Amino acid sequence: LGPAVRCFAKPRSKLPDRRVDIRCANCSALLYRYAKANGAGSRLVKVYAERIVKDMTDDSRNCPSCGQLFARETTIHGKRAFKIIQGKVTMR
Repeated sequence: LGPAVRCFAKPRSKLPDRRVDIRCANCSALLYRYAKANGAGSRLVKVYAERIVKDMTDDSRNCPSCGQLFARETTIHGKRAFKIIQGKVTMR
C-alpha cells in the first residue's frame, strides 16, 4: 500500500451570510468585517483571506492604531489564511 492520503474539509466557495466585526482587544480599532460560517457562536481561530469582506488593516496582521500583532499568515487547505493569536482580538 502507498502512503496514506489525508482528506480535509475545505471552506465553501459561497460566502456565509453572517458578518462579524473583528476588533483589536488592546485599542478596540476595527480590523476586519468577516463572513463567519457559524456566526459569533464559536471562537475565532482562523480567518480565510477570501472571506474578509472589508479590511481596515495595512498588512492584514497588525493593528493600524496600536501596531499590535494579532495574526500569523499561513496556508490552510491550500487557501491563504490568518491564524488568530488568542486574546488579541474580540468579535461582535
